[in-house]
Amino acid sequence: MKEVPIRDVVVEEWRDVLGVDDPGPADDFFSVGGDSMLALEFVDRLEQRLNISFPLDILFVHGTLGAVVEACEERVGGVVAL
Repeated sequence: MKEVPIRDVVVEEWRDVLGVDDPGPADDFFSVGGDSMLALEFVDRLEQRLNISFPLDILFVHGTLGAVVEACEERVGGVVAL
């Protein structure tokens, strides 16, 4: 197993779900094309890959990529073994 930074996992899922190429930490999920169905898919993918429980309200209230990365890091730590 190799260790991967949480940020890399979150960015990869963000790109896949939203179809964006170069997301930045200030990008808002809903402003770049996300909707409630994509939010559910995104959170499900994060929970599966990181083995965490991710509160959906974080995405709706603090929906930037940076906020999502920070919330995931708080739940997992800095890296995850994949």
